[in-house]
Amino acid sequence: MSETNKALVRRYYAEATTGLAGIEQVVSATFVDHHFPPGLPPGPAGVRQFFQAIGGGFSDMKIEHDFMLAEGDKVDCHFTFVARHTGEFAGIQPKGNLVRLPAISTFRVEGGKLAEAWEIFDSGSLFQQMRA
Repeated sequence: MSETNKALVRRYYAEATTGLAGIEQVVSATFVDHHFPPGLPPGPAGVRQFFQAIGGGFSDMKIEHDFMLAEGDKVDCHFTFVARHTGEFAGIQPKGNLVRLPAISTFRVEGGKLAEAWEIFDSGSLFQQMRA
């Protein structure tokens, strides 16, 4: 089960960086990411809205997986978000800077799909890199 759940998280990030065409197979209809801004709908629609907003500010996005830990219905993913700041994001005009944002996500799996997520990352570092 642990390896299956880890593969599901890898697929989530692959979907997030390649257009989200198969996101319905990855997240539940009630999926909630507790990091997403308020007002986004649950499920695939909210995931699409969030990553479309990210895609408006960044290009060449990729996720570098450092390591994952899985226990029961939870998966912790330590990764680095790498992208080029090519569009306005959080009110910051683009300079084309390459940004690297280490982060940790915890996912809860239910019924073979991702049901919940929580993230920890240093947004101050992201904003510094965007302004450099």
